[in-house]
Amino acid sequence: MKIHLKRKINQIKEFYRLYTTGLNRKEVERLLKKDTLEAFEYYKEKTSHRDKTLKTKSLKTTISVVKEIFLSFLMQLTPARRLFYGLSVVGFVLGFLWTKWLWVVGAFFILNLLLALELANKLTTRDELEIAREIQVSLQPQNLPEIPWLSIFSFSKPAKIVGGDFFNIVKRQDDQMLSIVGDVAGKGIPAALYAAHIQSMFESLSEQSTSPAGIMNRLNQLICRHLREGDFITAVIAFFESRKNSMTIARAGHNWPLYYSAQTQTISSLKPPGVCLGVDKDVAFSACLQEKTLPVYSGDVLLLYSDGVTEAMNSSNHLFALPRLESALKESAHFPADKIVAGINRRLDEFVQSEELHDDVTMVAIKVK
Repeated sequence: MKIHLKRKINQIKEFYRLYTTGLNRKEVERLLKKDTLEAFEYYKEKTSHRDKTLKTKSLKTTISVVKEIFLSFLMQLTPARRLFYGLSVVGFVLGFLWTKWLWVVGAFFILNLLLALELANKLTTRDELEIAREIQVSLQPQNLPEIPWLSIFSFSKPAKIVGGDFFNIVKRQDDQMLSIVGDVAGKGIPAALYAAHIQSMFESLSEQSTSPAGIMNRLNQLICRHLREGDFITAVIAFFESRKNSMTIARAGHNWPLYYSAQTQTISSLKPPGVCLGVDKDVAFSACLQEKTLPVYSGDVLLLYSDGVTEAMNSSNHLFALPRLESALKESAHFPADKIVAGINRRLDEFVQSEELHDDVTMVAIKVK
């Protein structure tokens, strides 16, 4: 008898261990503080309250909001699942009122079946997103070009499974190199599709021109044909040429690149004017766009990055911000490009302290040898 009881206790313990695998305080906080609020906002977007700040001043208002959000949730189910969900809820309530426990058990079973079906759909979608991520990663430069006079390293991490950040590095000749870093407004699959499209267009255009402004103008003309209304893309292009010991920058609404001068050991933000890609396909885009050319010397570093770096937040909702990025760059600027990016990532991880990324993070560090 004791052996049987001990075996049962061990089985219960094993079930508890398996059931709670991966559960911790952070997961619970994420469910309550992030996932629940995101779900609430999603369903609210489907109601007439989507453009209103929720400030319930009466019981009637509260009931109205809850009713609309609940109906919004129901309408996201397929008609058949919506029918069975309604039947199970009615059966559950009537089962309790009339003490028909078979109805309660049946309703419980239907609800769990619907949950299992929705979970299966989510897992299928996640698998498809994983494939999309593999494709997106495969489209990024796998092996950075070997350029004798430059040290180059890149890093990209999406906030979700796929992201809207993109980068590319193209070696024109032994003495010429072009690089782009950009960010598509938004996240997820739509942003990833735009990112892949413009990334491939840059590679093609960089074979025809070495002018960052010229490439940017052509990118804008091409992308304006496909962007949905309200969408836009930011980007920055850098062109290095060893014969002239020069670097030329063009920027389309993107974060200011950081330039470390080895001679003065100072960091400056490069701020050539330019509006976002896709905002205006007419001459206004070209009129705003300007190139900036600088001489470069051994030890100089250019850092191209997306706003996911400076806008990374910690648990106190403080931003990593530009001063911290400049400090991290200055600390590691005397190392090769890969160590520079690693140093910035280390400072970023220390600041964020395992909090989830709110935006995609991308960096390309280029150091003159």
